[in-house]
Amino acid sequence: MKAQRITRRQALAGLAALGTAALPSVAQAQPSQQPDVRAVRVPVPVPADPEAEVWARVPSNEVSLMGQAMVLPTKMRPSIRAVRVRACHDGQRVAFLLEWEDRRPDRRTVKMREFKDGCGVMLLPQGAGATEWMMGTPKMPATVLHWRADWQLDLDQGFQDVEAAFPNLAFDFYPPLVGAQHPPKLPEAYPPEARRWLPGWYAGNPLSQPRKTSPVEKLVAQGAGTLEQLPTQNATGKGVWKDGRWRVVLSKPLRAADPREIPLAPGGTYAVAFAVWQGASGDRGARKSITLLGRLRVEP
Repeated sequence: MKAQRITRRQALAGLAALGTAALPSVAQAQPSQQPDVRAVRVPVPVPADPEAEVWARVPSNEVSLMGQAMVLPTKMRPSIRAVRVRACHDGQRVAFLLEWEDRRPDRRTVKMREFKDGCGVMLLPQGAGATEWMMGTPKMPATVLHWRADWQLDLDQGFQDVEAAFPNLAFDFYPPLVGAQHPPKLPEAYPPEARRWLPGWYAGNPLSQPRKTSPVEKLVAQGAGTLEQLPTQNATGKGVWKDGRWRVVLSKPLRAADPREIPLAPGGTYAVAFAVWQGASGDRGARKSITLLGRLRVEP
């Protein structure tokens, strides 16, 4: 009998169907606390500022983080041991405040070996299980809010281009930018006809845009390796590092603006998971510290 070849995607699906019992023993030995988060209703608009006074009145839960051992590249041990989570809503928007210890903020991603700090919230319908925990499925897509420390730095201090990492760089003659300051500042110094020579920016790649409007992007995932931005980018937030600790707010409207986005409603219960990236440990992409899939209850 001819042996049947199993694709990587099929192997991942089979692993997810077995749940955490099929994870490597290293991952099994890590803390496995499931998040149980209550988004309390507040009488004021939910704040995008992590230092807003209203957060002091919102209950918090500390959730253990574990390594990511399901998808390559794996991270068998977490960089961050726990994340403290708060959530609230005002009937229109929901907001999450994530806090974790980090001795050094990593905000820049200009050099090849620079990696950013970050955090994420994954939302799924109630009833999601081990398979959906692996970044959703085509039948049950996951909505992901992703805060990036490098985008926060762009908003706080202006776009971080090559001169931020190499202040003594030389600028060669470039015909589309004759007469521009050297080195030219993005995006102001680049006229429309010069932008076509910067293909990522010209094509609309969200990672290449020099002008940011929010440090939080709203994404959809239908399985490992399928993450993409949703058409409507209406997520907001802010991250502040102080005294060896990140405090980050991620917020989105309760109502879904796009077909594959999960709608939330007061009184509803949903599945939720969290992730943290530590740039100093080389975290990026799938290399992250994660929680198990837990429960989000949105107060009536």
